[in-house]
Amino acid sequence: MNILFVTQYDLANPDYGGPVFKVRYLSNYLANLGHNVSVVTVDDGKDDVKHLQDLRDSLHDRVSTIRLKTLWRYRAITLNPSVFSVVQRQVPTADIIHIFGFYDLLSPFVVRSARIHNVPYIIEPIGMFTPIVRSLLKKKIYHRLLGRRLVSEAECIIATSTQEKEELVSNGLKSQHIVIRRNGIDLSEFSNLPEHGQMRSRLGINPDERLLLYLSRLSSKKNPEMLMQVFAKLDLPKTKLVLAGPSESGYLDKLKLIRKELELENDIIFTGPLFGDEKMSALVDADIFVLPSTNENFGNVIAESVAAGTPVVITNKCGIAPYIKDRVGLTVSPKQQELQQAIVTLLSDTSLYKKFELACSDVAKEFSWDQPAASMEQLYKKILTSQLL
Repeated sequence: MNILFVTQYDLANPDYGGPVFKVRYLSNYLANLGHNVSVVTVDDGKDDVKHLQDLRDSLHDRVSTIRLKTLWRYRAITLNPSVFSVVQRQVPTADIIHIFGFYDLLSPFVVRSARIHNVPYIIEPIGMFTPIVRSLLKKKIYHRLLGRRLVSEAECIIATSTQEKEELVSNGLKSQHIVIRRNGIDLSEFSNLPEHGQMRSRLGINPDERLLLYLSRLSSKKNPEMLMQVFAKLDLPKTKLVLAGPSESGYLDKLKLIRKELELENDIIFTGPLFGDEKMSALVDADIFVLPSTNENFGNVIAESVAAGTPVVITNKCGIAPYIKDRVGLTVSPKQQELQQAIVTLLSDTSLYKKFELACSDVAKEFSWDQPAASMEQLYKKILTSQLL
């Protein structure tokens, strides 16, 4: 098959996190199955030589990328005039189109061409369909003008968890129109983990100190602010909290102010975004990984922590929670008291911690991309067969 992927996130910019790596990995795994994958994405103007090289090195020979020059940007939404010519070339040669994300100006042009050339398409909103956090009025306007038609004419909508499917249904989509396909991780990246202590050494954290790790975008919906408040109440000696990840809309400045108010400048450490070996070192060196999100359609980094052998404390608002609960970590409601109690329990109950730690390697195997990629291949074939009939 010739598969066309479309995403508003620049594949060469890992700061965008999960969506970027989802598209990369799924492209590669489908290419391993013998398919040709073309990815239409954007050039966000933040070209980094190392990141561009990493992108080239990370993709299978059967995967090609087209990065559209950006004329104008508003947060993640971009205006890319070259999309017209690219769509005219790419859509007619595609057997099927897979759109990742929502609230963008690429999809409407791609879908219009798909209708003209009778090419089926599916949409994977990656947790964006429900208007939350910010720009709620603008998102509702997008739904009314463009979004509803985009999803109604798609062959199906991909949800990455039961939680996301329920959110989609509660927002008016038909249950039978939604297909659940979980995310995955590339387990080969965890076959040769860094030696313990590298990140601790770099940050000046002693071997006998406990380390709580938050590794994700610094975004209000992921709740790092609450985690900092909880950490202050823990009042645990020889314990550090590391918050690693790119800042969203200047949110880091607010968090630094909170750190100052809590008088924890020496105990809460901001590292900025971590990639590659630095990211792996952080996951390996942590005693507990914590993600207190109020809304997370899946939570790939949680699976990565498990693959690195580090038990987790997460909220039940993470789509991955059913895989995690009482197997390799604790799941709680996004409330301060519950989060605090879970962290204390895992740090103090040695036998429980060891149980989770030993289970990590087996549970991690459940997160391979092999099964999700195979299920996507079967879904594409089913759609194309029904089109022919």
